[in-house]
Amino acid sequence: MADDGAVEIVWANDGHVSRFDPSWLRSNSYPVKEREKPGPQQKLWNAELLQPLPKASFREVSTSDAALRRWLSMVADYGFALLQGVPTVSGALTEVVDLFGFVRETNYGRFFDVRTVVDPKNVAYTALPLTPHTDNPYRDPVPSLQLLHCLSSSDIGGDTTVVDGLCVANALRDREPDKFKLLTTIPVGFSYSDKDTELAADVTLIDLDPRGEVTAVRVNSPTALPFCLDSDLMEPFYDAYRTFGLMLESPEFQVCFKLDPGDLYIVDNTRVMHGRTGYSGEGNRHLQGCYADRDGLYSRLAVLNRKK
Repeated sequence: MADDGAVEIVWANDGHVSRFDPSWLRSNSYPVKEREKPGPQQKLWNAELLQPLPKASFREVSTSDAALRRWLSMVADYGFALLQGVPTVSGALTEVVDLFGFVRETNYGRFFDVRTVVDPKNVAYTALPLTPHTDNPYRDPVPSLQLLHCLSSSDIGGDTTVVDGLCVANALRDREPDKFKLLTTIPVGFSYSDKDTELAADVTLIDLDPRGEVTAVRVNSPTALPFCLDSDLMEPFYDAYRTFGLMLESPEFQVCFKLDPGDLYIVDNTRVMHGRTGYSGEGNRHLQGCYADRDGLYSRLAVLNRKK
């Protein structure tokens, strides 16, 4: 052992000396169960715990590394954050993505418009309410981040809703373990098709890692295929699916807020479900959305943390 407490090893084959700092040895020591997972440590939340809403100013995060680091930390911790004062011009949300990564282009384009249209191909393009959901469950891999930017909003209603799917899934495990097991072991089919696109995936609604911890959720009723199950599983699976859905819509877990022009919110699309209340459709409600990938955000945050 060296005078500064470091452990030194002299290798017999070539005499090379390796030095190991005590803090490094401590953070990489056994037992494995006590070691923290690498990357951001997620903070689960419900309607009570996510108050006040995590938010920041676009002007500040676009000009200050410290402000950007704080905002990206909110996204990493909560899977959700607001950004206020984003210019209300088409495509401005891609400038937000440029702060931490790259736009994930899909069949919807580099970015897409969300407003009421005639003969909609997606329920998002109506004035109907949207239950909490994740986007693109028919993709493998799914876009892991989604941004929605409000350009204009003069309708009555149309409030945004967000739900921490990981928190709800863990609550389901505590309250209804048998139902939780069904949703983590039986895959569901999702699909999307139009004249230019054909996408499909079979996935569980709740994903677990090897430790048994919840890592992702996928819920999107409009794109779910009919459940193809053995007859003895059909009724209990639907019961579990309904229980999970009711919990997602419960005031216990759901957070609701109004987007004003210039407001943008970002969600971890593998964790936080988003939706909206219905609106009159008589005014002007125009949002733009785009996708990005979480690894870029985590990378940018890690680099900023090295500089602080």
